[in-house]
Amino acid sequence: MEKKRTPSKPTHSYRFMYGYGLGEFGFTFFLFFIAYHLMYFMTDILCMPGPVAALVYTVIQWFEAVTMVGAGVLVDRASLKAGKYRPWMVIGAVMCMAFTVLFFTDFQLSVAGDVLIFGLFYFLSYTGYNLMWVAYRSMIGPLSRTPQDNVSLTTASSQLGSAAGLLFSFFGVAILYGFRDMRTGYLISALLYGGLMVIGMVISAFVTRRYDNRETQAAHSEKKKVSLKEMIRSINKPTIVFFLAVTFRESMSTLLPTLLTYYFLYVVGDSGWLSVYLMVINLSSLFGYFFAQAFANRFGKKNMFIISSFLSVCCILSVNLIGTNMILFMILMGLNAFCNIFSGTMIPAFMNEIADYNEYTQGIHARGFVMSLGGTAIRCAAVLGGALSSFGLVMIGYQPDMTVTPVFCSQLTRLMTFGAAAGLVISAVIFMFYSLDANTMARVYVEKAKEQETTDYI
Repeated sequence: MEKKRTPSKPTHSYRFMYGYGLGEFGFTFFLFFIAYHLMYFMTDILCMPGPVAALVYTVIQWFEAVTMVGAGVLVDRASLKAGKYRPWMVIGAVMCMAFTVLFFTDFQLSVAGDVLIFGLFYFLSYTGYNLMWVAYRSMIGPLSRTPQDNVSLTTASSQLGSAAGLLFSFFGVAILYGFRDMRTGYLISALLYGGLMVIGMVISAFVTRRYDNRETQAAHSEKKKVSLKEMIRSINKPTIVFFLAVTFRESMSTLLPTLLTYYFLYVVGDSGWLSVYLMVINLSSLFGYFFAQAFANRFGKKNMFIISSFLSVCCILSVNLIGTNMILFMILMGLNAFCNIFSGTMIPAFMNEIADYNEYTQGIHARGFVMSLGGTAIRCAAVLGGALSSFGLVMIGYQPDMTVTPVFCSQLTRLMTFGAAAGLVISAVIFMFYSLDANTMARVYVEKAKEQETTDYI
């Protein structure tokens, strides 16, 4: 039987797709800053003991998972006059910026005081981020008429995210270390990246206003408020498989960046390599995005997720064989970043796919809640990756200003590589049970296109 074919081109212009993608461009600076410099701030700036820093980080991440779900419920059930999703994008970004500046401020308190203030502001910052993130990802639904729109919008956003990461690699470390006191570097960085996040979200909200305004809400007034029963029904097999796979897959995205800061500082002996690493992975990602849509159309997003995950495992484990040869290290990490295009980058596309499937085959309109479950998986991944990295550092005896030994360097390298590889392998195996294929989604998008054509006349 001949397979059903779907259009190979997106329905939006590049200008529109990249306009939407500026939202991710803005918040990527924040994510890179958190991923690579948060743990060092806790242990070496606030001087939290290693076990305390590990416990604080892990506990807060669990609370953040709850606020992510809460963000999904709020987005689904509380529409503002300006739109269902766009206002929350901007409100969340402003909130995240304000509290990020506060939790990266050293108030010169006792350890207990630092823990309390840092924990409170970090929690509030990520509450705003979660609200912004859920609303931003949910916007892909109203914007997508075909599976190709889904992939192209995700890819355009990720391309700009990689561009932001590339810029971060050039000036991120320079800003952080460019002041006599690193506390000033952290504060200036938080202000800069928070401001970029707000600007990106404002532009993205403006570009997409046609698809999320009073008129579109009126056209779907019966869907404005989603019942809790619908939300519970959205936790089906595709959602559960996706949730578990993403949790293990994204744990690598927390563990690897966190430990790389210590790897370059103690194993390689030069923290300046971090900037080179960021430049390499972002250049590789930018190059890889030119292949993302073609590979997804040709082989399917699911197959590419699984295959690229195992290729990433090979790249990461090979680090144990090259010693401190930074040329080979950067080649391996560049290949790993290229592989990540087809797994980690496509996470929003899968989330939107599940939300569309639920809406147009099951009558479940809980798009924001589904997106929040995907975000919760990422938060749980941060807990897992953060726990492995922080408690792993404690187990191998890390202390600030410690005397570095060859044994410690070897243990740190193994912790970083085998921990990341384990998360990827488990994720790929779980994702083999993901059940939404191309033909199923083609039928879904036929129904979706019919409904959106009706909306266009309003």
